[in-house]
Amino acid sequence: MKSLFIILIFISLPGIAFLQTNSNINDTLFNKVDKNGLKQGYWKKYYHTGNLKYSGLFKDDKPVGEFSRYFESGNLKAKMNFDTLSNYTEAKIYYENGALAAHGYYLKSMKDSLWKFYSYYEKTLISDEIYNKGMKNGLAHKYYSNGNTTEKIEWKNNIKNGIWEQYYQDNSLRLKGQYKNGKLTGDYFVYYPNGHIQVKGHYLEDKRHGKWIFYDKENSIKLELNFHFDNVENEEELTETQQEFFRNIDRNMSKFNEPKQEDFYPSDSEEY
Repeated sequence: MKSLFIILIFISLPGIAFLQTNSNINDTLFNKVDKNGLKQGYWKKYYHTGNLKYSGLFKDDKPVGEFSRYFESGNLKAKMNFDTLSNYTEAKIYYENGALAAHGYYLKSMKDSLWKFYSYYEKTLISDEIYNKGMKNGLAHKYYSNGNTTEKIEWKNNIKNGIWEQYYQDNSLRLKGQYKNGKLTGDYFVYYPNGHIQVKGHYLEDKRHGKWIFYDKENSIKLELNFHFDNVENEEELTETQQEFFRNIDRNMSKFNEPKQEDFYPSDSEEY
């Protein structure tokens, strides 16, 4: 019996050697460099677990065409389409559950043109931003799940500069302000759902300055406050509700965060 076992081992060894040889032959089809050390042809990179990290084509050390990147779990993480003529790269980024997380373009390694971001659960558009060589420029929007705008804010050279507006779900205006060089400056309005003004005031470089007026839903004045660079003269007239209103403004003022997505564009040679 022992002799039979030894014979079977020797019979199987050539097959094992053949499989290993073929595996090595397949491996040599990928991850090649030329005499100058430049990546050429198809490349694959793996996580320490052995799962595929990315795959794609190189020409003279630069990615060409479509690249696929994966989570360590093996699920698709991003599809990158490199256009070597224009230096633009189309990127589709995915959540680990397979839903689309973001879609946009890079110019070299910088975000450029329109970027759209999507909800993890509802798979609806939740925000969009316009970039010019890595800097936000133009109107950025946030959306309700029904597609209506919840907020928009204007950017110039990566600084808030221009209108800031928020909306109710029925698309009626809820808030209106203005930014100048990154700071709230100018008239500021908050509206009731019926369209009447709830609060009217003024900002000067992020500070409440001048007269602020509170209205009831019938458009009658409830309270007038005089501010001098955020200091209110008649503070004793403030109710707790109005104090909480100002605290909410301070907490949420200019809050417009894009979804926290990993920047899937390779930033160094370690990625590729």
